[in-house]
Amino acid sequence: MAAMLKLYSGKSWYPKFDLSNISMARATETYRRVGAPSFEEIMEFQTTKQLNVEVIWGDAKILNPKTIAIDGQKHEGDALVIATGSRPTIPNLPGVELKGVMTYLDHATMTTDTKQMVVIGGGRIGVGKAAMFAPFGTKVTILEKYTILPEWDEDVRTFIKQHLSRLGVTLIEGADVKEFKGGSNVEAVVADIGGGRKEFPCDSVMFAVGLTPNSEIAKPLGVKIGKRNEIVVDSRFRTSVPNVYAVGDVVGPPYDMAVARKSGMIAAKNIMGADTEMDYSYIPEHVYLSPLEACFVGLTEAEARKKYKHIVKIQLPVGPKVELEPEQFKAGYPGSALPVEGRMHTINQLYYGRQMQGMLKALIDADSRRYVGFHHVGYGAKVAFQYLSYLLKVGWTVDQMADLNEIFLNAEHFIQLSRLIAGYPELVNLA
Repeated sequence: MAAMLKLYSGKSWYPKFDLSNISMARATETYRRVGAPSFEEIMEFQTTKQLNVEVIWGDAKILNPKTIAIDGQKHEGDALVIATGSRPTIPNLPGVELKGVMTYLDHATMTTDTKQMVVIGGGRIGVGKAAMFAPFGTKVTILEKYTILPEWDEDVRTFIKQHLSRLGVTLIEGADVKEFKGGSNVEAVVADIGGGRKEFPCDSVMFAVGLTPNSEIAKPLGVKIGKRNEIVVDSRFRTSVPNVYAVGDVVGPPYDMAVARKSGMIAAKNIMGADTEMDYSYIPEHVYLSPLEACFVGLTEAEARKKYKHIVKIQLPVGPKVELEPEQFKAGYPGSALPVEGRMHTINQLYYGRQMQGMLKALIDADSRRYVGFHHVGYGAKVAFQYLSYLLKVGWTVDQMADLNEIFLNAEHFIQLSRLIAGYPELVNLA
């Protein structure tokens, strides 16, 4: 919302918003007071009331594959499921103990505002946190050792970089962080970049360089532990010890709440006698990019062209962009006209030609007419990908997409653009 207010402020029929006192610390205080307890309450309601699951709170210790102790009291069962999650990885670097050096988990505990933040890591957590802090007036720099979001499509990654720049985020790839400087509080991050050493002034640092599974509680059982400290499981989430299962982040990547929830479902089915395996092949990826979201599922364009002979793509926006003054129109940029999701339609009117309304790309194997990849940046992008991932898995074709009932005028679910090519016996590009 902070990013949206800045874009709308004083434009067209919107009043000028005074954002001088905007505060991330106040936002986190509201989250602690309202957001966190309300989320905990609904999770407890779903578990204890709707599913009728008994929950016992306390410190747990695993005694054997069928027995655990909670605050000293023993509880027995026929199967044991370990779901102890993960923790942020913190490299052992000089100065890491300084005040102000934190992880993304510390975000919700912040009580004071930060003016200059260095985010270490350009994965989806690092990029998402940078995009979240920047609209609150924080000067944010991302230091990434390699490249941000390396598994993503190149066009989408380019759009994300441009979006971060519009938010005021400085992105530096190829930065190898060496140490942190400061007195009691961190004051600078030191990194090697292109053979030289550079300091980045800051009053806070946020680590987002990966996660470490919390497998320690299970090690006395003798379960096999992998090189990432993860509990090794098979496709049914069985460990190396009979009747002991592990699910979620503790079994290693992909680290995602939705994947963890599904893994718990798969394990439960197998415990109850069903023979069910986890399929990781069509799990959507997403990252928050205030006020947008980015998602993809399936192949990138580079991967698709390597695997298939004839790839056709549909993509928006296309063509050149123009830095017009807000609320101005200039003919000759039709590739920037369509919104790729509903809420950004007004943004496209206010900033026509700048291609700020998000983007989408669909990749199609022209020989089979089947989609092989979907990519989208927009507000609410992740909603459609819960379903697009399944359609991709079952071999959805451009003709089937064109037969859906669209809610005009939106291109975000790819229906309208698919119709433009579905009538051709031989598919053609729309990029």
